[in-house]
Amino acid sequence: MFKFIILSLGISGLMATSAMVINAATEPAPVDDLAVVSSAALGTDRNLPWSEPVQIDDPFEGSFIGVFDRHSFFDQFLNVNVRIEVQSLWSQDFIRVLSIVRDRDCLSQSAHISANLCSEFNNTRNVTELFLKIDDDVFQIPGQSSTFPVSDELAIALQAAPTDNIEIRLVTENGETIDSEIGQATVEAWKTVYMSQEEVSGE
Repeated sequence: MFKFIILSLGISGLMATSAMVINAATEPAPVDDLAVVSSAALGTDRNLPWSEPVQIDDPFEGSFIGVFDRHSFFDQFLNVNVRIEVQSLWSQDFIRVLSIVRDRDCLSQSAHISANLCSEFNNTRNVTELFLKIDDDVFQIPGQSSTFPVSDELAIALQAAPTDNIEIRLVTENGETIDSEIGQATVEAWKTVYMSQEEVSGE
């Protein structure tokens, strides 16, 4: 039987929540050895080091440690068979998600013959709830504009999560759902992203 854990924070705490985490059995990556990424933005044109902890130096959001993830699958969208890509950014203070829809013709050889056969666009549906299933716990996290605060309890669960694929569900403001998953490499990177300040400083 699943246990639901509903996590809720005000918008004022969205970017300021500090994460208290616990030690995990797997040794996290040294913070000093992380690659540096110049923006926290998600999107189709980004060439990112996926599924590994990075130092993000964003001109608008400041400097922090995070991990970018993406997962692709085929589904129906507007009665067309498309490839959906769910991108996400996981940091100590927030989780951000983006759903990208690609026409399946973009993946075929015919797309190289005629650009009219290939279309790509961002899914602009506003995601208002994020569900994560970790072991027997289901975390339900309300958010705004596809961004979700990370509570102390969630940070602990993310760092201690078993290194396996983690199921997630996105719920839009009009009730649509998108089921996706987070891969093992990103789950492993959580152990670095959600380290406590004591672990970072080596105390």
